Amino acid sequence: MAEDMRRARVRRATGVAMVVVALVGAWLLLHGSKSGKGAVLPPTATVKVVPIRQASVIKRLVAYGRVVPAPWAVHSLVEPFEVSISRVFVNRGQSVGQGATLLQVRPGPSARLALLQAQNAYRLAKIALRDERMRLRLKLATRAGLLRARKTFDMARLSLRVFEAEGLHRRMIVTAPVGGVVSSIGVEEGSTVSPGQALVTLIAGNRLEVRLGVEPEDVPNIRVGERVRLLSFEGAASQRTHGLVSVISRVMDSATHMINVFVTLPGANAYLLGEYVEGRFTAASPPGLVVPRSAVLPSGHHFVLYTVTHGRAVRHRVKLGPHNGYVAQVVAPHLHVGMPVVVLGNYELTPGMRVRIAP
Repeated sequence: MAEDMRRARVRRATGVAMVVVALVGAWLLLHGSKSGKGAVLPPTATVKVVPIRQASVIKRLVAYGRVVPAPWAVHSLVEPFEVSISRVFVNRGQSVGQGATLLQVRPGPSARLALLQAQNAYRLAKIALRDERMRLRLKLATRAGLLRARKTFDMARLSLRVFEAEGLHRRMIVTAPVGGVVSSIGVEEGSTVSPGQALVTLIAGNRLEVRLGVEPEDVPNIRVGERVRLLSFEGAASQRTHGLVSVISRVMDSATHMINVFVTLPGANAYLLGEYVEGRFTAASPPGLVVPRSAVLPSGHHFVLYTVTHGRAVRHRVKLGPHNGYVAQVVAPHLHVGMPVVVLGNYELTPGMRVRIAP
């Protein structure tokens, strides 16, 4: 029994001694000895930095679209009364000169009826005016009645002259008011067309432009008057030319969810209406704080970068602006031109970590 009690006391003493030794070892590892020998130094990262600069970001944008008529060059030919189409002399896409014959038309049934009514109204008004003058000479009418008859006659004569001036009494020829290309023909031979309906649409002087669809986020980088390189492979041979941005739409296209950018074509070009075209922009953003693209790191739903201050890493949450594969504009408080931003080794950093700048 005495032997067992002695063994138990020895085991307890050994356990207490081991615990004391472990605690002392842990304290030495954390704080070191009084002489400083064996102290654990905090980690240090080796990084490469470049200064932040003020500059614009150059982006290469590619957009696709079609060749369309310039809006100011479109001429729609209409008639103010109903007409029947006798002959069609042109085809869609045909080039025509000024004064060329496009259509032969004649008044439609409603127009002929209106002409007959105008002729009849004129004849009756003329007879009524003659009778009113005779009655006035016989003292059977007043001057007020004569004035009313005169007014009715004048209105009937004016209406008849309008119909005659429009050519309702004969077959008519529709000619091209300008030289250009026939964009569309809205009628067929033998058809009857309502007043104001487009008969033929002309594009004056083959004046075309290109409508390109651009992503909404890229629109702020495009300027009116900017040069655009255009390329098409749909013609007989690939066509390369340059145009100028004329209009930037402020409304999103409901079909493509893009912003339409219109590019004016040079006067001498071989593009065809409806042809597919690729446009290449070289867009420059407004000046801002620019850093290498490798300096910006994703962090959740935002971006961060690190600068170096007094040998330690400083973390900055930034808003990413215009960027390309090489540089990016960033916006954040406390950033300014000349600050050293980490471009290599930044994935290893934590806020406040010691850093050594590589030469």
